[in-house]
Amino acid sequence: MSRPVPQIITRLRADATVASIAGTRVFAEHPPQDDVLPIVVIGVESVRGFSDNVGLCHQKVYVASVSVDIICQTRGQSEDLQEAVEDSLIGWVSSDTGYPINGITSDEGASWQLIDPKDGSDERGYWCEQTYSVTYQRI
Repeated sequence: MSRPVPQIITRLRADATVASIAGTRVFAEHPPQDDVLPIVVIGVESVRGFSDNVGLCHQKVYVASVSVDIICQTRGQSEDLQEAVEDSLIGWVSSDTGYPINGITSDEGASWQLIDPKDGSDERGYWCEQTYSVTYQRI
């Protein structure tokens, strides 16, 4: 798990709008194997690092490409949750003492997919994926 992921999960679980839709069902990489929806899953696709010389300080700066997968029972619910996640993350900075997040931006628009049930039932779901760039430091 990449360094900013726990901070992002804490942020989303504490956000009132996100919590009103998903509760605390925000997880890293692998969600529980139940079928309780809605759910938010945070994954890291890649991390790039570089050095930044600020005055006399030498800092390691990283940019992580972070995917946010949202799975809900209805398209409307998934759109509401996607907007709540985006509103919570875009521009957010953290005050973490070890790996502060300096900003989050959206990389691209969201992609949507209807999920057909594999058990022959009528219980469909809606999946939304969006990618963010997360800039953070190592102090």
